[in-house]
Amino acid sequence: MENTTKTLLREAALKALNESEDRSAYELLALLNQEAVQVTTAKAANVLPSAREIFDAPAHDYHYWTRFIRENFLPFMSGNGRLKFTSPELFSWMENCSFLKLTTGDVETHSSGREVWRNGVSMALGDLKKQGVINAPAFGRVYEINQPALAPASNA
Repeated sequence: MENTTKTLLREAALKALNESEDRSAYELLALLNQEAVQVTTAKAANVLPSAREIFDAPAHDYHYWTRFIRENFLPFMSGNGRLKFTSPELFSWMENCSFLKLTTGDVETHSSGREVWRNGVSMALGDLKKQGVINAPAFGRVYEINQPALAPASNA
């Protein structure tokens, strides 16, 4: 592709973005990168999650976070072909999780400035390690999901 053509495509993509024509910008960038463009009729996802509602209640304990991670995050990761994750990835996923229900107690901060829910999640990771659901070295930040542990938890 000619350099002039690439420059014009970039300008057109910028114009489309400035005019909130995201689909057109996507198609122009695909042309620029010489990729096939698949047009879908599905509504594009919002870039930023909507504001989260905080419920007036005490903080969740680590048992809640253990169950939440086991029932939501681990299946999400394995469903996307990932059996390893880092703690920063988990926290980022949780911060953007639309169905996570935080309480006023969860969003309180410790003297360190860290929110209460984050400590609960850290304790939950330790609990999941003890249960054999995930593996990680001591003080490690990289976790590996044990595939047999992905089976639904029994209610016994």
